Amino acid sequence: MGRRSRGDGSLFHDADREVWVGQIDAGRDPVTGKRRRPKVSAPTKTECKEKLDELRDELRRTGTVARRDTTVAQVMDDWTANLPPEIQSPSSVRCHQDAATRIKAGIGSAKIVRLSPSQVERLLHDMVRDGYATSTISQTLSVLRRAIRRAQRDGKVGRNVAELVDCPRGKRRQSRSMTIAQVERLLATDLTAWWRAYIFTAVMCGLRPGELLGLRWEDADTAARVIRVRKSIGIVPAAGGARSRIVLTDLKTERSRRTLEMPKAVASMLSALRREQAAEKLRLGAAYSDHGVIFARPDGRLCWPGPVRNRFRAICEAAGIGEGWHPHEQRHTFVICTGFSA
Repeated sequence: MGRRSRGDGSLFHDADREVWVGQIDAGRDPVTGKRRRPKVSAPTKTECKEKLDELRDELRRTGTVARRDTTVAQVMDDWTANLPPEIQSPSSVRCHQDAATRIKAGIGSAKIVRLSPSQVERLLHDMVRDGYATSTISQTLSVLRRAIRRAQRDGKVGRNVAELVDCPRGKRRQSRSMTIAQVERLLATDLTAWWRAYIFTAVMCGLRPGELLGLRWEDADTAARVIRVRKSIGIVPAAGGARSRIVLTDLKTERSRRTLEMPKAVASMLSALRREQAAEKLRLGAAYSDHGVIFARPDGRLCWPGPVRNRFRAICEAAGIGEGWHPHEQRHTFVICTGFSA
């Protein structure tokens, strides 16, 4: 074998492994100061030379050679552990973590330097087939692009293949709203004071599910009949072995923070709920955890949205108004329920 030109690296046969090995000098590691000599291997000399040429081209283009063993899962873990400062709210953090989980499940084992646009496309089209909404697919692609961009910054990969991929159109969920007759049928069922107030406040005031569960007694003036929407609930993701927890958070925008007129029937239902809650607080004593919220759990703690959503669906089914209703659709119902009276 003839001697390769200076800077071309070395190419030799490893008899023990029965493969051809290529190696180049990539300079010193900026952190450790040690000389970096990345290697590639292949069963034939021609294949190995092609891989070696790829290393040389990457070194020429980027000034470094990325590790060949870094996986997409490791890149995503690095991203979620070092989210940018603008991603602060618990809901935003959770969205990024959920997207990272989807990416890791689909292509997590792939080596980041070998990741191809077709693999990313396959991940996204699998999400389409599984019924994900376009917004969720788009967010997943955005998170992957940003995570790979961080990996590029750290010299873990030369190019961002996710930026070469277009977002496909996903499932579009048909939003619904209840008719006045359906609301009447729902309220005619045997509901607790909590659920009667929850449903009627939602359809008459147009609050989002998170705003309802974050509504405090200090924000609801039943005498003046006004509701000041100032808080929502948020989930703080688990970290370091701790369990996820739910907290009250400030609403993000000035437009979200608003003051609404409280219908007379809503004021009546909230007053009934407050009396019931006060009795429960007196009964439990020190065991009652008072967060000052209207729609609290029986022991005063904040409600998780999942169980509320599931129970709401069950109540709707029991009332005979159909399956699959979501609490957010009460906000859509608000538009047609102006002037409705219980």
